[in-house]
Amino acid sequence: MKKLRILLMMVLCLAFASTAAFAAAANKAVDNVVSMHGQIVSINDDMITIKDKNSDNTVALIVRWDTEILNGKNGEDVDLNRLHVGDELTAYYSSISTRSLPPQSRAYALVMGDGHHDGIYMHVSKVDKVKNGVKFLNTNEDMFVTIPENVEDDAKELKQGDKVLVWYDFVAMSMPGQATATKAVILD
Repeated sequence: MKKLRILLMMVLCLAFASTAAFAAAANKAVDNVVSMHGQIVSINDDMITIKDKNSDNTVALIVRWDTEILNGKNGEDVDLNRLHVGDELTAYYSSISTRSLPPQSRAYALVMGDGHHDGIYMHVSKVDKVKNGVKFLNTNEDMFVTIPENVEDDAKELKQGDKVLVWYDFVAMSMPGQATATKAVILD
């Protein structure tokens, strides 16, 4: 009887721990941002299919009212109606996708451009005030970006959950990488 109680307690503890771990992982996965650079191969109402420029991978992205469509050189808004099959862009989307071919996922941002010197879309996980600006960690936890005040006037207003488009010239080889923005746009 005592062994049965111990076994039951172990099973309950394991179930609780795995449920908590799964919930934490699920919450984290929602914030991760995956990217693919390629060309639009089809547009069907609110679904845009992108083919990776360097492989045969494709992804079908659901464009919603809150999907950012931006010019990669200056960060200005681009109207959805201006997108055409063959346009080159970098798609930023949720790491959660369907198990279909191609996989379908929610588009966070479509950054129009050739992928060279275009702005990089990120979600903000953690913000620290630093001398003359802010330093933030993205939600993928693979990049720290410092935004000096002289680059973005509203940098001090940046907070967890914000979305930004940043440009930088180089990344320090560290874990996570570190860069200083040469240009930044805090998105609504």
